Amino acid sequence: MAIKVFLSQFNFKKTKGDKEFKNWIKTTTGYSPKNLVLYQQAFLHSSAAAKRHNTPISNERLEFLGDAVLGAIIAEHLFKIYPYKDEGFLTQLRSKIVNGQNLKELSLKFGFNNQLKANLTKDEKIKSSAFGDAFEAFIGAVYLDLGYDKTKKFVASKIIKFHVDITELVNTDSDFKSQLQIYCQKNKLNLEYKLISEEKQGANKIYAIQVFINDKPYIKFENFSKRVAEQKAAQLTLEELQKEIG
Repeated sequence: MAIKVFLSQFNFKKTKGDKEFKNWIKTTTGYSPKNLVLYQQAFLHSSAAAKRHNTPISNERLEFLGDAVLGAIIAEHLFKIYPYKDEGFLTQLRSKIVNGQNLKELSLKFGFNNQLKANLTKDEKIKSSAFGDAFEAFIGAVYLDLGYDKTKKFVASKIIKFHVDITELVNTDSDFKSQLQIYCQKNKLNLEYKLISEEKQGANKIYAIQVFINDKPYIKFENFSKRVAEQKAAQLTLEELQKEIG
């Protein structure tokens, strides 16, 4: 209740599109929203943050909450369908489902890109984690508005059932950081990811991450997301190591 009182102070203006937005949420989740403000905030990127009492209001807090809620729901789902798999298997599979690229693709499938309010160029949107962040923020909004049980049903019936091929993910190893870590551990090598630079570009920052193995510099990759930059740098480093091995 406290969160609803808090958000009500921001007074997002009602528009003619509110009815359409409400219907879209109902179609997307299967439930009628109670607090539309939560969902409006879920699509408000930090680059277009509203200000109330000199405090910027964006979807970042909802993203934080949605990340935790989605992780818990996916973890419970995997725990039940794989009763004999160990923690490592479950952790890696959950990471594949909720990684930035997968969340971005899900966000686009659900049309969240059409709802996102952001002062970013088309290229910045594509390179940034804005779409995936909005997906997590939306989950956070659903959780606060409808509770855990309905959020879990939404994720299970609308997301996992139609958009997540768990069998394919089990058979696909796309976690390049984990692959590189395993390689280095097996060969008793020291692996580091170093932040080489962090530059402001528009409303976002672009991060340059470089892989070092036994202090030897390998691939450097730049992206608006640190996670994406690390994964891509790891992938390209693995390819480079394969060339060295022959």
